[in-house]
Order: sequence, then structure tokens, then C-alpha cells
Amino acid sequence: MKPRRIPHHSATEAQRQRILIALRAGPKTSMDLRKLGIYQHSVRVFELRKAGYSIKTDRVTLTDHDGFQHRGCAMYELESEPSDKGAK
Repeated sequence: MKPRRIPHHSATEAQRQRILIALRAGPKTSMDLRKLGIYQHSVRVFELRKAGYSIKTDRVTLTDHDGFQHRGCAMYELESEPSDKGAK
């Protein structure tokens, strides 16, 4: 079976879905999310939080493929998802 391909849509909802799929697999950095085509990751994470997702942000120093350090990059971790218990 082929792995599920995540479409690189620029639509806001598609970007939020790519973030959720990525975070469900484990913590991701801002660089990781850029590789997924999500350049306004902080805005998308804000929208997910507003929708009830608990996403922790830590600041880390990353080194890119050219050896340059980037201080204060975001490391996102999905802590919990909204529950549907109140929905009818």
C-alpha cells in the first residue's frame, strides 16, 4: 500500500490539515513545516488553538543544511485535540 500523500495546497484549511497530520506523528519545527509548504505556520497554529487544539510551543536553535544556526525557531507539539463530547 502506498503511503498517503499530503496535497501541497496553499488553501488555509489544507495547511491546517497538513500541520495536524505532521504533529500527530510527533513534534515539528518551523523548518519542518516550511518543508511541507506552510510558511505562515504561526498563524495556522493560532487558528488551530482557537479551534480547541492544545499545541505547545518551545523556542529552539536549529542548524540548517548549510551549517547556519537559527535561534528562536518554534518547536510545536500537539498536546491534545478538541473533544466532540458536547456535540450532538
